[in-house]
Amino acid sequence: MDAKEFKERVLPVSHKIFKYANRLLSNEHDAEDVVQEIWLKLWDKKDELGYIKSMEAFAFRMTRNLCLDKIKLKKPKYYDDREEGSYRYDEADHSLDPESRLEQKDTMERVNQIIGRLPEQQKTLLQMRDVEGLEYEEIADITGLEINAIRVNISRARKKVRETIQKMYQSWNI
Repeated sequence: MDAKEFKERVLPVSHKIFKYANRLLSNEHDAEDVVQEIWLKLWDKKDELGYIKSMEAFAFRMTRNLCLDKIKLKKPKYYDDREEGSYRYDEADHSLDPESRLEQKDTMERVNQIIGRLPEQQKTLLQMRDVEGLEYEEIADITGLEINAIRVNISRARKKVRETIQKMYQSWNI
């Protein structure tokens, strides 16, 4: 693979892997570093890239692995609504009264904290499916997991979030 072909096949996925890395790491600078490392690794493997069916899936898998390595080196972070890269609600929704907006913001902060406490795999899969909007087949290509395992992990993550929120609201109504 020459430089021209590399630019045509690899660089178009850079924006997507940056967004993905930024979501996983919750830090733009670290995400930029990951993208650059991915470029270097892919360039080093440029002669082998012709055999890869989906450059996007391959780059996503590399990004995921590199991000997980970086996360393991750091203390886990909780998703915070005030940080870039967290799960967000539509802040431009001015149809709600200030009290409802404050309640919605508080709820989203709690949901982000709950998601932040999920096991890493569940958090990653939930983010890929519900935030990135990837199909199960795409997630399977990226992660190397079976589709059924992906569905089970996402279901368990959603259930844990739902149950924790229900407990939270039940304690408020006592």
